[in-house]
Amino acid sequence: MVCSGCGCLCDDLDITINGGEVVEVANVCRWGVNRFFNGKKFHATKQRCRLRSPQLRRQGRLTDVTYEEALGQAAVILTRARRPLLYGFTNVGCTAQEAALKLAQALSARLEPADLPLMVPYYQSVKKYGLFLAPLDIIRDQADAILFWGANPLHSAPRHLVRYSAFARGRFTERGLEDRQLAAVDIFRSELASFCHLFVEITPGQDLLLIQQVIGRLTGAPEPAQRIKGARRLADFLTAASYAVIICGRGVGYGPAVEIFDRLGELAAHLRQEKPLAILPLSGDFNSAGLYHLLLRHLGEVGAPDFAGGSLAIHTSVVNFQEVDAILVAGADLWWHLPEATRQHLLARQVPLVLLSPFANQTSTQAEVVLPVALTGVETNDVAYRLDGLPLPLRQILPTDLPPDHQVLSDLRLFL
Repeated sequence: MVCSGCGCLCDDLDITINGGEVVEVANVCRWGVNRFFNGKKFHATKQRCRLRSPQLRRQGRLTDVTYEEALGQAAVILTRARRPLLYGFTNVGCTAQEAALKLAQALSARLEPADLPLMVPYYQSVKKYGLFLAPLDIIRDQADAILFWGANPLHSAPRHLVRYSAFARGRFTERGLEDRQLAAVDIFRSELASFCHLFVEITPGQDLLLIQQVIGRLTGAPEPAQRIKGARRLADFLTAASYAVIICGRGVGYGPAVEIFDRLGELAAHLRQEKPLAILPLSGDFNSAGLYHLLLRHLGEVGAPDFAGGSLAIHTSVVNFQEVDAILVAGADLWWHLPEATRQHLLARQVPLVLLSPFANQTSTQAEVVLPVALTGVETNDVAYRLDGLPLPLRQILPTDLPPDHQVLSDLRLFL
């Protein structure tokens, strides 16, 4: 079985089913266990509430309705909107992502990937500097130096460290951690510090200074006047490697991600003159890579496609929620991610929300329309792209009466 718990899409799970229920899962992390047993990621003992019936908000309360009623009201909300937004789609299968793109075009709406601040600057750097994706299996077999930048896989992809990076035993790294060096850059001392050979702790905003200082030490270019502790050791770390990988997490997206990835791309391009070096984004969502591969195939570039006015524009910056007057959310918990000021602004303007989700979440507490869907990779078949770009099949193992998210999106398009 392939696990849809995170972007690693681990394909070695052993699952025991008895009486139509999963009773045991082996070779899995806590995130994967919670995927099959409906637990919360960071509170394994707490169960997530499954959504079972379509709901509409009436007089301030969610009320069970028929599937057709919910679809009809969702269609009314989205078609009446001047600037509708489709948000999320990094935690759904590829079929649902294709259906979402068609729906956005039919609505003349904008489709906003949930992790746009991290992934778009990454792909811009790949395009500018000719960088390449490294398959996770190659990283396991050959990489002898791995640098985590603004990333903590223990919180975003727990088995990454065991299967592909820190402790993985590969063809040329048979002793695991003894055959490779690990380094990390972060704004606080995370759990990685306990087994990293080098941990560089910086303050917010020092990323660019640190990269520029490392580039200066490697190329002889002028270095910034402000010195960052650990820059010399980081430069030596990358120089000594025979195959290096830089893995960037969402922490990069909270800063000037465009400039950070541009500088990292310049650093990687310089080092690649003598040795292999790859840069990978580490998104916790299980099919983030699939959405950007879809955009590349159909539109030729990545970003947030906007079909307003019947024409296509690709935005590389996050949406301005002050312009949005209706939102459809799928494969994400929008309300959990939004800053408090943005939440209050949406509430004050009474912007209606339509939610597709297997579980109740913070967004469902504010939604006007709630459409429950089957759990991808457990209750419905689909395809997802691993974080290195490898497509893998997700299999249905449990029966359900709930429709898959791609069917709901396709049915919604028929109601327009």
